[in-house]
Amino acid sequence: MIFFDYLVEHNRYLNLVGIVGVLACAFFLSSHKKKINVRLTVSALLMHLVLAWCILKTMVGTWLLMQLSQVIEKLYQAADSGICFLFGNLAHADGSWGHIFAVKVLPVIIFFAALTSLLFHFGIIQWVSSMMARLVRPLLGTSGAETLCAVANSFLGQTEAPLLIKNYLAKMTRSEMFLVMVSGMGTLSAALLAVYAAKGVPVQHLLCASVIAVPATIFIAKMLEPETEEPETASAAKVVMEVPSRNMLDAIAIGTSDGLQLVLNIGAMLIAFIALIGALNTLLAWGCGWGNEFLVWLGSNWQLPILSLQYIFGYLFLPVGWLLGFTGSEMMQVSELIGTKFSINEMVAYMHMLEMPLSPRAIILSTYALCGFANFSSIGIQLGGIGVLAPSKRHLLSSLGFKALLGGTLANLFSAFVVGLLI
Repeated sequence: MIFFDYLVEHNRYLNLVGIVGVLACAFFLSSHKKKINVRLTVSALLMHLVLAWCILKTMVGTWLLMQLSQVIEKLYQAADSGICFLFGNLAHADGSWGHIFAVKVLPVIIFFAALTSLLFHFGIIQWVSSMMARLVRPLLGTSGAETLCAVANSFLGQTEAPLLIKNYLAKMTRSEMFLVMVSGMGTLSAALLAVYAAKGVPVQHLLCASVIAVPATIFIAKMLEPETEEPETASAAKVVMEVPSRNMLDAIAIGTSDGLQLVLNIGAMLIAFIALIGALNTLLAWGCGWGNEFLVWLGSNWQLPILSLQYIFGYLFLPVGWLLGFTGSEMMQVSELIGTKFSINEMVAYMHMLEMPLSPRAIILSTYALCGFANFSSIGIQLGGIGVLAPSKRHLLSSLGFKALLGGTLANLFSAFVVGLLI
């Protein structure tokens, strides 16, 4: 009876339906249903559930998460000192000009890019990735190269993580390459995690989402594209990664330059996408206005709703908002956020989330559902980034692009449904 009451509270039973729905979707869209590795799928599924439970429901997991959150906060404070030196009073959000996104948020990416490059120079990132991969691979039976990339994607970007296995990309099987793509779509880089945390997204849940995304992307990818070949690194991957920097200062310079390019790209994309969305919404509203005038002329009492891109995608993803356990306007708002992330990117979706009057539970579950690069522009990013490292795989990358987008989205939604059962 207690368990039944727990499921009814916050409509958690719908989260169970959502979990089954994600698994059913991955199964029915699988390219080789009979080749699905049941052991791998069950093991990754259990790993996902155990990790989520340990992080969110145990004292040790909560303590570790709080410590990591404090580290992120301290790093942000360090980045803020550099921002204040360069921009002066503009960096103080309590001024009459308020919070300036280009001043307070984008420069953080440059700092974290430089820090990541420095850690990469000293081999710390490679070591952490290798240790985590050695723990994950024997449990799941995945190849060494794809496991290493999937793990690295939890804190590196979707074009940076494949650099760790660039010597293996050209010989990867279709299933391995698909996992590389899905793990890139279903995760975020550490730099952007810090940015979203600085904006006000719950940092504990951003970190948890980043960790549990690893097994989620693995079993979703292996259900959609099961392994039918023999991977070159089936037993283990001995990664030989050339460090591009010659010394510590060179590493900082390279990271800073890369971060600047990323900031310019993100800033330009935000300007273009938000402006184009505004233009499209204006056209939709104009069309609805003319349509309503025509209906009035016909003598009809029925009126068209004023459409917008968010409104349309909100209805398309309405079943997802319902399965997350929400009702009424909150269900519509969460659905709009997921649709915005899918069609544009997670940055715009998170910005909208922080502006909405959502409950704490809705903010938490939305954080998991949005925590990934799964959007249409990422298909082009992966084609450009991974395609340069493995030109012979460009045709495969293009053919798997939309399916990888689906895989990353399913992995994020699966994490949100699981967390909905636990909190």
